[in-house]
Amino acid sequence: MQRLKENKKSGKIWEIIRIQRATEKTRIVFDTGKEQQFMNGKNHPAGNRRKNMKQKRRKPISPLVLFALLIVVMSCVIVILVAQNRSATDASNDSQNLPATTTNEEDAPDESDSKIETPVPNFDQADTISADIGAANAVLMQADTHAVLYQKEARAKIAPASTAKLITALTVLDTCAQDEVVTVGTEIMMMQQDASRAWLNQGDTLTIRQLLIALLLPSGNDAAYTLAVHTGRKIAQDDNLTETQAVEVFMEAVNEKAKSLGAVNSNFVVPDGYDADGQYTTAVDLAMIADACLDNACIAQLIGTYRSYEKWTSGREVTYYNTNQLLDSSSPFYYPEAIGIKTGSTGLAGDCLVSAAEINGKTYICVVMGAATSDARYQDSIQIYDAIKSTQ
Repeated sequence: MQRLKENKKSGKIWEIIRIQRATEKTRIVFDTGKEQQFMNGKNHPAGNRRKNMKQKRRKPISPLVLFALLIVVMSCVIVILVAQNRSATDASNDSQNLPATTTNEEDAPDESDSKIETPVPNFDQADTISADIGAANAVLMQADTHAVLYQKEARAKIAPASTAKLITALTVLDTCAQDEVVTVGTEIMMMQQDASRAWLNQGDTLTIRQLLIALLLPSGNDAAYTLAVHTGRKIAQDDNLTETQAVEVFMEAVNEKAKSLGAVNSNFVVPDGYDADGQYTTAVDLAMIADACLDNACIAQLIGTYRSYEKWTSGREVTYYNTNQLLDSSSPFYYPEAIGIKTGSTGLAGDCLVSAAEINGKTYICVVMGAATSDARYQDSIQIYDAIKSTQ
């Protein structure tokens, strides 16, 4: 009996040791039958978890999940490609905007200028008003819209006379500053003997602005040549150019300027507009040039002035009067609404007047060319302006 008890006791101890060895994560079960089940792995918690995990791993990935992953990957690739392309484009643009290493920055052409649209006159309303004038050529244009409201042979080629001085003034200011000092030279001898003049003397020193006054008010052909020679040499960056060469350079710039303003049917040969072979313009081209003059603050102020007193840098004092009688309050042709612009008269051109007036809040430009007399150019212009009032 004692041995039997010892054997039973010994067997029990051995059974406990065996269970402890079998697992450390489960509670000790002294029931031999239940422990045997644990040992076989049938109800062991850890065994069940491993079995469930293996079953989960074996499940196939859903097609929807694969499709979503594909979309995400493709989106990332597209974003990367777009970013790389944009970086390459920006780098290309930056390299194009950099000035060439061999080009002077001041000489480099302004690409923005080539993108500016050239203004074009609109003839759709050319019969808006009627006028019975004697001048050979005429046009009335609204300044802000370039709408032609009246025309008479406005696109026919004609001589410009001193109205050409308007494009001369615009071209000068593209290159020269108003306060730039100029010394009058022998270029004043290039004008014709019967030309209108501002009575400049060789050795006079005055500013560009003062030369423009001498050009536009008394219509000085001498001032035209002084401005042309000075500006031509400056454009060419060569003070050694002869006077003739400088004028040629200047006139090339004049014609380029005219075309950029929409005066595409003109060719100017001399800076004062005096009759010359191959020189021509049209009434509508002059209207486009006049519109640009009104947009230029300096020129607009000068062409609207009747009397000007100036003391030049050389000490000489001068007073000039505008040849445009529409601005002269003592003239029978005084027109209160008039704000400029320029007279002209030669054998080929006849008597001419490019003028502007503000009527009922709008600015109108009137060009009358080839009038029979000086008075007739004012009478024709006033008739056209009055026709505007009668339609409003």
